[in-house]
Amino acid sequence: MKKFLLGTLKAIGGLILALVLFVLAYFFWLSGSSHDPANVHAASSYASPGGPVLVFGGTRGTGLEIVRELRARGEAVTVAVRSTSNTSELEKLGVSTVIADALDAEQVNAALTSASYAAVISTLGTTRGEQHKRPDYVGNRNVIDAAKAAGVKRFIFITVIGAGDSAEAAPGFSRRFLAEVIALKTQAEDHLRASGLDYTIIRPGGLGDVPATGTAVLAEDPKAFSFIGRADLADLAVQALGDPATIGKTYAAYDPSRKTMSKMYF
Repeated sequence: MKKFLLGTLKAIGGLILALVLFVLAYFFWLSGSSHDPANVHAASSYASPGGPVLVFGGTRGTGLEIVRELRARGEAVTVAVRSTSNTSELEKLGVSTVIADALDAEQVNAALTSASYAAVISTLGTTRGEQHKRPDYVGNRNVIDAAKAAGVKRFIFITVIGAGDSAEAAPGFSRRFLAEVIALKTQAEDHLRASGLDYTIIRPGGLGDVPATGTAVLAEDPKAFSFIGRADLADLAVQALGDPATIGKTYAAYDPSRKTMSKMYF
C-alpha cells in the first residue's frame, strides 16, 4: 500500500511538472501569432505637427517613451499630470506640465485650453482599480471631447490588441485577463472615431521595457499580433503623428522580431 501511494504521488508530481513545463512553453515559445500581417504601412518622412503636443499618460511607461521620442525630434511637449505625479523624468527632458486628472472633465478642458496645441497623444489606461475609476474609457472620452472643443484636430490614441475588430488576435490568456480593459478601450476607440478628429489608433500586443529592435511596423490588419518594446511603440506613435497618411486609420503595432513572448527575454 505504501509503495502504491508513493508511486501515485510520483505520478501526480510528474503530471504537475509536465503541466508547468507546458504552460511555460506556451507562454514563452508558443504564445503569439503565426499570422503574417497584411497592409503594412510604409514609413514616410516625418512632418512636424507644427506646434506643441499635449500628452496624457506621459509620466511613465509608453507615454514617457513617446515624450522622449518627441523631444528627440525637437518637438515642444506638455504632459498632463496629476498633482501627485512624479515629474522628475519630465523635468530632465525639459518638458512642460499641466495639472489634469483625466477623470475630471473640467481639469481636462482647462488643460486643453492652456496653450494652442497642435496635437494630443493619449496612452491612458490601467489594469487596476474599479471600472468607473479607470481612465481607459471615461478618461479618454474626456480628453477626446476636450480636444474637439478646443479645436485640436490631430489625435493619436494607444489602445490594445483585442479591442474592437482585433478581439480574436489577442492570445486567450490576454482576452481573459484584460477583458474589462479591452471592453473599455473598445468604447474609447468608438468614441474617437465618431468625434470627427483626425485620429490614428495604434494597438500594441504584449508590451515590455526591452531594448528597441527598430523592426516594428504599423499594420492595418485586425488579425496581427506580436509582442513589442515600449521604445519601438513610441517610435511608431511619433511616426504616425508626423504622417498624414495615417489619419483615420487603426493599426496593430507589429514587430516581426518579437512574435512570441520568448523574444522579450532572449
